[in-house]
Amino acid sequence: MLHHKFQNLNQKDSQSFAIAYNKLTHYIVLLHKSYKAATTTNMEKKKGNSTSYLLALGFILALTFPTLLSASRFYAIKDHLFPEFIKWHVSVVNSLNYNQILFTHCKSSEDDVGINNLSPGSNITWSFRTDFFHSTMFWCYVTKDSASLKFEAFRYDERLFNKCDWKNCIWVAKDDGVYLKNLSQRLDELVYKWDTGM
Repeated sequence: MLHHKFQNLNQKDSQSFAIAYNKLTHYIVLLHKSYKAATTTNMEKKKGNSTSYLLALGFILALTFPTLLSASRFYAIKDHLFPEFIKWHVSVVNSLNYNQILFTHCKSSEDDVGINNLSPGSNITWSFRTDFFHSTMFWCYVTKDSASLKFEAFRYDERLFNKCDWKNCIWVAKDDGVYLKNLSQRLDELVYKWDTGM
């Protein structure tokens, strides 16, 4: 099943996965050799060593297998190893007509980007790294003259990562709603429409 999943990888991605897989097997072989050496020199502790061996093997597999799955799910497409190590940049751009000011307040559960009044053509940008629990999320509350909107500016989502080219999420406020710049397809996608019932 894993072999089938990785058949569609390009050559560079296949090599990255092969390196990670070879490191895993190398650690398992070293662990097995140390187990064999311990059991041949001290047969009385064989039962205790067996338990330690199985626990250590389980621990290594538990730590390494999610890494391999992450590499397959998220980075079969890109050259990165973990989304957690990427420095993400999120921007909100005022592209409203008629000289409208865009009010923004963006924040996560841990960080507050602050309140901003963006003049036409200006933007706010902030940078961060995601956590290892994949729970990093930023929301933005934006208003223009006659409408408002609350939206998720960043969440742990592979489709969003692809559209953001795995580092830059650019939200553009226009007259009909808030668009996400799809950097991979080079177009603006309308994602949220303005709520006019303020």
